[in-house]
Amino acid sequence: MKLRTFFSIFFLLLAALAGANLALGVFLEKAQRDLETSHRELQSLTTLAEDLVFSSQWQTRFARGYISNNDPRRVEWYNIIEGILNGEIARPKDYNFGYWDLVNGGIIPPPEKKSDGAVSIEDRFLSQNITAHELNKLKEARSFLDKVVAIERTAMHAVDGEYDDGAGIFSRKGKPDRALATKLLFSDEYRKLNGDLALKVGQMQDLIRQRYAERISQEQAFASQLFEANSYLNIGLFGLVVLSFIFLRNRFAVRASQLMAVVREIGSGNLAAQASVSGSDEISELAATINKMANDLNVAFDRLEHKIRLSGKALSDLEIERSRSEKLLHNILPAAIAERLRGGEETIAEVFPEVTVFFSDIVGFTELSAKLGPHATVSMLNAIFEKFDELVEKHGVEKIKTIGDSYMVVGGVPNRDPLHCQHIADFALEAQAFIVSYAEGVPYPLQMRTGIHTGTVAAGIVGRKRFSYDLWGDVVNVASRFESTSQPDKIHVSEAVKVRLHDDYVFLDGGTVELKGKEATRSFFLIGKKTLMPGILEFATPRAATASPT
Repeated sequence: MKLRTFFSIFFLLLAALAGANLALGVFLEKAQRDLETSHRELQSLTTLAEDLVFSSQWQTRFARGYISNNDPRRVEWYNIIEGILNGEIARPKDYNFGYWDLVNGGIIPPPEKKSDGAVSIEDRFLSQNITAHELNKLKEARSFLDKVVAIERTAMHAVDGEYDDGAGIFSRKGKPDRALATKLLFSDEYRKLNGDLALKVGQMQDLIRQRYAERISQEQAFASQLFEANSYLNIGLFGLVVLSFIFLRNRFAVRASQLMAVVREIGSGNLAAQASVSGSDEISELAATINKMANDLNVAFDRLEHKIRLSGKALSDLEIERSRSEKLLHNILPAAIAERLRGGEETIAEVFPEVTVFFSDIVGFTELSAKLGPHATVSMLNAIFEKFDELVEKHGVEKIKTIGDSYMVVGGVPNRDPLHCQHIADFALEAQAFIVSYAEGVPYPLQMRTGIHTGTVAAGIVGRKRFSYDLWGDVVNVASRFESTSQPDKIHVSEAVKVRLHDDYVFLDGGTVELKGKEATRSFFLIGKKTLMPGILEFATPRAATASPT
């Protein structure tokens, strides 16, 4: 059997059983509701029948109480009970046998004499699905209750000296007769009427219970049948699932496991593995397809290995060239700019409002290089510039270029940095300290001039075949002129630099300096960081104006 056939049958049976189970559940819920309704109706009718009994009992208590002490409340409560039975006064909430105990004990007030919602006990019975036979019993009980009430009212009026005028009205006045009242309420006739009333109420309750017992029994039997059918359906559903599981395990799971073992072997590289699963279902078709795929892969891998061997050397050579090109590009350009070029940007040019430019050169380099010769000169420059390159990395600034013995660095380009001036200052101090230390170990005089200025520059890529990242702007020219007017082994800075660094660094006043193309401007010498030079105070050193550089 094919998988699609099996699953079609399985899900069809599953849907049928589930649908039947759902329908049975709906019927079972309705049967349960009908059963609950029958119990509620039985309870309601039984409670109504009890209303007659306890109302009569409390009227008896109030009538006997009145003839003994003439308490007018007993008459009032007596009349309220009769009004509730007759539908003249609304039935209070929680009205039952213990209600009048609470009123008599002063725990709750007597009910209000409201007629809104008042229903007589007969009408309440009629609204509760009562039969004609049961209604007749109710009428018989009510007739006995009326006789009892007539005796009780005659007794209570006798205590007040009021007697029946023959028309049922107690308008005839006479002497109060408590003995007559007592005789009436404790007579055999009175007790017999109360007994007959209880009997008729009991007979009515028996009729009601018998009728509802049959109805409830039928509803319970029907609910039990539904529950039994529901149980059989659940057993059938469970059996279907179990049988399907056994079938799937024996027919498909075992064979699929064998097939997966072959697939894992092929995946691990054994392309000679073959699946030995027979049959006419999808598992067999899949096994044949996997066998063919393994053969095809074997042939394809042989061809691929040959091509890989041929292309391996070319790929290795290409990778070497690519690494060399990237290293060369990073040596020429900043890393961020190189990435932008690789990303496809052709023209890179932008303005940086806040940067700091550093220039340095070696004092008397031309004469010194002539004395040292080319090899020693290059060796010296390599030692100095390699150290400078390390400091560039350390302080997060960018080397722009070297021209002979000149070294140019900028802070805040190409990555904008709010601390560009501080980073250039730290770089300059360490670079100057290195030159002084390096000069102590060589047999020839070695000094360096340094200039720093801060402001706005433009920066970008120049050239198409031979790239160069450079800066333009007045800041570059001014920084170069501060370097050329600096004293040996001094860091010559502009007032703009001093303003930015004054809180954290120590400066010497360099007086005014004449820069080519500029007005005379104040200059300063950066000495060090205040945290590393405690107790050092800045002081001015008057200095004659320096001539403009060429």
